[in-house]
Amino acid sequence: MPRRLTTLVLAAALLLGGVPLTLAAPVPGYLTVTFDEPADALSAISNPVEQVLFSYQTPAGWTVWLLLNPDTEDPESTETELKMLPFPVKEIRIRGVNKPKDVHPITVSKDPVKIRSAALNNSGSPAVLTRYEWGADDLYLFESTSGSPSEADLAKGDVGTASSAQPEQRIADCQLNQQNFPEEFAVKSTVRKDPKGRVYRWPLQYSQAVKLLVVHHTALLVRGDPRSPVERVRALYKYHALSKGWGDIGYNFIVDETGQIYEGRAGGAGVVAGHAYCNNTGTIGIVMMGNFEIEQPTQAQVKSLQWLLLDLAQKYDLDAKKSAQFHGKTFDSPIVRHRDLLSTFCPGYYFSGAFSQVIKNVQTGRIDANVVFPPGSDIASSSSVSSSKASGGVAEGITFIGRSSVTINPGGKQRISFTYTSGISGAYEGKKIAEVQLSSPDLKLWVDDGLNRIPVTKGILLPSDLPAYESISVQLIFQAPISPGNYWMEIGGVRFQISVSGRRARTGDFINPFHGNEALIVTPAITKLQTTGLRLDSASRRRRMALSYTSSSVATTDSQVKSSADPRITAAKNIRVRLSAVASPIVTFSDAGTVNGIRVAAGASVQLLLRNDNCVAMVKGEGVTESAAIRLKSNVSDILTVDSVRGAMRDYQSYIECRVVDGALTLINELPLEKYLAGLSEEPDTEPYEKQRAFAVAARTYAAYYMQADIRKFPGKPYDGSDDPAVFQSYSGVGWTGANPRWAQAAASTAGQVLKMNSKLIKPPYFSSDDGRTRSPIEAGWANFPFASIFTSKPDPWCKGLALKGHGVGMSGCGARGQATEGRSAEQIIQYYYPGARIMQLQ
Repeated sequence: MPRRLTTLVLAAALLLGGVPLTLAAPVPGYLTVTFDEPADALSAISNPVEQVLFSYQTPAGWTVWLLLNPDTEDPESTETELKMLPFPVKEIRIRGVNKPKDVHPITVSKDPVKIRSAALNNSGSPAVLTRYEWGADDLYLFESTSGSPSEADLAKGDVGTASSAQPEQRIADCQLNQQNFPEEFAVKSTVRKDPKGRVYRWPLQYSQAVKLLVVHHTALLVRGDPRSPVERVRALYKYHALSKGWGDIGYNFIVDETGQIYEGRAGGAGVVAGHAYCNNTGTIGIVMMGNFEIEQPTQAQVKSLQWLLLDLAQKYDLDAKKSAQFHGKTFDSPIVRHRDLLSTFCPGYYFSGAFSQVIKNVQTGRIDANVVFPPGSDIASSSSVSSSKASGGVAEGITFIGRSSVTINPGGKQRISFTYTSGISGAYEGKKIAEVQLSSPDLKLWVDDGLNRIPVTKGILLPSDLPAYESISVQLIFQAPISPGNYWMEIGGVRFQISVSGRRARTGDFINPFHGNEALIVTPAITKLQTTGLRLDSASRRRRMALSYTSSSVATTDSQVKSSADPRITAAKNIRVRLSAVASPIVTFSDAGTVNGIRVAAGASVQLLLRNDNCVAMVKGEGVTESAAIRLKSNVSDILTVDSVRGAMRDYQSYIECRVVDGALTLINELPLEKYLAGLSEEPDTEPYEKQRAFAVAARTYAAYYMQADIRKFPGKPYDGSDDPAVFQSYSGVGWTGANPRWAQAAASTAGQVLKMNSKLIKPPYFSSDDGRTRSPIEAGWANFPFASIFTSKPDPWCKGLALKGHGVGMSGCGARGQATEGRSAEQIIQYYYPGARIMQLQ
């Protein structure tokens, strides 16, 4: 997938790609966006704390909610991935965006290419369609006349400035490479204007020498897409040039499934593209159309790629049989995959597994040779119920996406998931949605609900009624037997072939084992992907995607809030967190709920106002109740939505409480400590998993430390913490949990674990980065810091060359990341930064 160091800002007209947007009448829970011109594809501004979901209308009705994933391949992108639509769409419903202009529709020309060109030319070699021939609009290349580019706009390639959203380790690695290998980042020439004097939005830079040919996949699914390949190329060009703001496509060449090759980045031979972060100068980027994690390239596509690789190797004097040096790394061949340069799955499971054959075919000149892809057929939709079509052409039943053939070490564990979609009549609570058969009692299967892993032997039931055309996602984990051999398991009619071989995997007990009797059928806690179905009105469907947990909130009385008499803190105790809300916040119920015990309907929006020293709850301009403390609770979803000053609408679990503190209306989210931890927005899924686990233990300990009755962060206040990271911890609620499932899993894997010394909770500070060593509390100006001996200054070589960001005491983010990358566990990282402290269960 493409990488660029600097993101250009487009004029509004260009950003919308010439497709104006209008907002239909507002509907609770989502925006309805109507395009003046039907869209063939779309993307949107990504949301850092909430998933972006959309639905479009078909002749049969609205589709289920579809996910627009963040573009994780581009570390500084604020745009979601591109989503192709099966036909031109006039109107969508979308969640997770603030306004219609955050949606970026793409309309492409349906005209054929400008010449009658097949994939092969008269000589039998693949033909390369020029930009003119496939219909690239070169106006996208140039700045508008309303302004001139800044120096930052002109700094493309590998030497631009990185955004704050970019992972720090990748920034540090790039800076280190620039310092150590400056000659590999130097360009031969830069062209800023075309012959007509028009300013390029992305200046043309030319490499001094090409050292690598880098192969990618677009991750756009080709299978089942009714559109022509050239329409997909045009959509990708418009997405890169306008929606992402680059001014051109990020690849030098594109190869579609028919074997047709397209000229990509403008500028000709040796022009620097934007396909691999910090690895663009000195490389050529080639992308193949398709998502090769779940589908295979065609043999025609592979053969055209092999011809192109051989042709480019000859053009740039590269010997495919010899090793290549680049940025201090040695590659067996100058032909490499995207994943060989950076941490990514690109170009996908199937093609990565066949890539060595491609290199060999190029080395031997056998460019017409086929390749054999690794085992594992694509999993199609299968169901234990009837396969009648649901709304929008979505089949009722369960769907897996991934591979049905797995090779695993003895005793190894692997995660899989499926989605169940109800039919026209919906589905009732207790309905069996998947039969389960296991070929051996030594093959284990669990439902993972975020806190517990619950054994499954016969089947899975729905935990609650599911309206028509709604979907749920079920997370599963299986463990292979210890004995090598071939096994299988069948879930909802889909059979998984499991080959167990090799050395025994290192395994241990689950952090959260299931202690009850093994049930024949279990009811999992399930992530819901709500859609607007036929049986419920739209106002009752405002619930957003979120992880569900088995623990439940416990109501706290006013007297309990004021006294906080028990100094012992347990994992089941609720934490009370002050939220950053607007002056007169509105709390929206996705389901029926209560306000101080008074029932309110699903979809109700309760405005909270300040009157004297009381909170007042209003619904549709009428007073519901007035009290010194008002508690709001959803009865079904356990989720309430609050308009927060820290990021528009935010979803929170358990209770929202309104109080007047120091003369100001104050909202407090009361919820179990583990649910709170899952919503901490400090360690996103871009960070290594073991680093996330280490920070989960430290963050839980810090929060629990201030939940003690005799140690208060905010003395005399009716809350324990705040969602403001400047004074406590960065807490974003359910939206963050759903958008960062690996963080939620990291928190769950350490459930209840805290740091203690002499059986007492420590106060474990942590921070972003240092310059090669941590600081002591005395250096930070902290006199009489508890258990100061733990926090003496330590060497932090993983952070060398970085700036000190934060107080410098305790565990550094850069150091924890570096250690996790080197293979150290969370426990080892914690032991290094907090020596003398013990990991213990919260009592």
